[in-house]
Amino acid sequence: MRPSFRAVLAAFCLASLAVPALAAQAAPDARGLYSSAETRRVAEDWYGAIEGYLAALSKNPSYSEAMVGLAECYYALGEYDQALSYIKKATPLRRGDTALRNLEGFVRIGLEDVEGAKALFAAVQSAKPNDLDARFGLALLDLAAGRKSDARTRLEESLRISPQNARALLSLSLIAADQGREADAEALMEQALRFHGGEARVQYTAARLSAQAGDLEKAIFYARNAVQQDGSMSAARLLLASLLYESASYAEAMSIMQEGVAKDRKNSGAWYTLGLAQAAAGRTQDAIYSLRQAVSLRDDDEVARLALENLVMDTSPIESLSREPYADWHFDRGRQFESKSYFDAAAAEYRRGLSLNPNSKRGRVLYAELLRKRGQPARQLAQLEFLEGIGAADTSVRDSIETWQSLLQDSVSKSWRIDQFGLPKRHCKVAVFYITGNRSLAGEQGSHTAFTPTALRYLKDFLGISSRIEVLDLPAPVASASEAFRKGREGGADYYIIYRASETERDVHLSAEIHVARTGSLAASYSAYRTGNDRLKDSTTRLSGLIDSAFPVTGILLKRSQDKALLDLGSQDGLKVGDKLVIVRKGELSILPEGLGPSYAQSSVVGEFTVTALDEEVCEGTIKAVGFYDTINNGDSVLPAPPAAASSATPAAKATSAGTATQPLFSSLFEAIRKLR
Repeated sequence: MRPSFRAVLAAFCLASLAVPALAAQAAPDARGLYSSAETRRVAEDWYGAIEGYLAALSKNPSYSEAMVGLAECYYALGEYDQALSYIKKATPLRRGDTALRNLEGFVRIGLEDVEGAKALFAAVQSAKPNDLDARFGLALLDLAAGRKSDARTRLEESLRISPQNARALLSLSLIAADQGREADAEALMEQALRFHGGEARVQYTAARLSAQAGDLEKAIFYARNAVQQDGSMSAARLLLASLLYESASYAEAMSIMQEGVAKDRKNSGAWYTLGLAQAAAGRTQDAIYSLRQAVSLRDDDEVARLALENLVMDTSPIESLSREPYADWHFDRGRQFESKSYFDAAAAEYRRGLSLNPNSKRGRVLYAELLRKRGQPARQLAQLEFLEGIGAADTSVRDSIETWQSLLQDSVSKSWRIDQFGLPKRHCKVAVFYITGNRSLAGEQGSHTAFTPTALRYLKDFLGISSRIEVLDLPAPVASASEAFRKGREGGADYYIIYRASETERDVHLSAEIHVARTGSLAASYSAYRTGNDRLKDSTTRLSGLIDSAFPVTGILLKRSQDKALLDLGSQDGLKVGDKLVIVRKGELSILPEGLGPSYAQSSVVGEFTVTALDEEVCEGTIKAVGFYDTINNGDSVLPAPPAAASSATPAAKATSAGTATQPLFSSLFEAIRKLR
């Protein structure tokens, strides 16, 4: 029996009335949105949590708990100014909330407002003497000021208040490891594991400490535990993959990182580490894809870009068209720097681009023009002649070549018929090493797997343009300082460098110890620290400059004609007309057993050279013999005359000073402990 029209109409009306009620019931209220956001925050899904908190605030603009949640998320993401904004909004609604004041203290540390943070923590501790967050904050400030003993005392007091406090145990363990108290560090970590072994953060910290202590097997064990206990902890997953990469377990490292990018395709660190593992396993195209993903997600990631470019250079022929986009990126950057008169930065970008694509006409012309602006016409001409040599010169380039050949026809090198840029030079041989125990482990935001070897290759690229030193092609990783000494000495080096590199999410710190290869003695040490954009490039530029300038200028007498001679030193070596140099008999110039500099007996001096004309890489001068007989010959060593006060037996001053850049406000130990909050 069919229902009547009236019955159908009644049913329709009832259903229409029910729809708004059902919609209202389905739509979450502010409390429900907040609860969902809290779940995501605990799982470290910062972006999802922020979305939830903002939705809760849209329902209830005075929802202070959501404001605090947003502050926590922005703090975790390093957006400290935004975190502070929400703290200020929440403060009038939560007067007397010491937890909020502590959070503001940690945010102000992130903003480098040390005094503001100190005042907040001190006020909380005054009101609540046993507040563990305030005590931890004050301990962090002690570390920031370099007072490790004071920080240790505060943390030990916190441990007396709360004997099983995981944060205090882990912090004390990290401090002990930093101070070289390995037994204490291990005992504290074992205690933390005994009380809190089920917490992923504890297992994660144990993994990092074990890796720093050189126990890779134990580090992998703890990192696996952390991943198993909290599959959403991306830092633990990244650390495990980094450790597996270090142990050459490339297949497993790839598997771990493939899971990581499946969980979060915007995790640039996971893509980067996956790319390294794929490259090491010989899967070049997969590695290039992964590294390109890492760079596309973080265009300012210098390390990922270097790794990608290095892989492209190592696996493709010079004439490959695949190199062009990477080179063009540097040429574009070089033009930007040049437009702002940052010529050193522009030159570095042009050189990097040309190392990627040596046959680039655009790059050669840009670099040649920059060399002209910097007063290096002969180098400019050499760049243009290179293009002519490979058949890439157009009319404009050929006209420039003709013009500059005419202008430079009376130069020193033309007069002596010598190619000044084809000279061997680089008379000082240097080996560069890094100690493998100082591992570059990924895990936290901004850190990279294999950071040290990638940064070292970059430094060697910079040192490669030096006319003073030749970087020997020796394997860089060594197990200890003594192995570096042995390999440097046996490898024929005059000096060897022990290189160290560290990074946090905000800065890069590089250092180099220069040792005499013959004796192993420390000759000089230099360091460079930079923060902000281009921090690896800027710190590498600084350190390479310090290293290059540390070595003395020495040359070789190339040719002689009566009382005139040609020397393989020029204006680029700091010489100028009128400078006087001493000539030392061939084979009798050595280096000091301690410090930086040449050593020779006064009886080895056979003459004096006075500069009369200069090119960029060579100079002409007059020579004057010492004594009755003229024994000056081609191949004799030439170096600047020693200062009058210097000893005649060892004319070069002993190099013991250290060149440093601005030091970091917060140490890597501080950053590691700050993340335990």
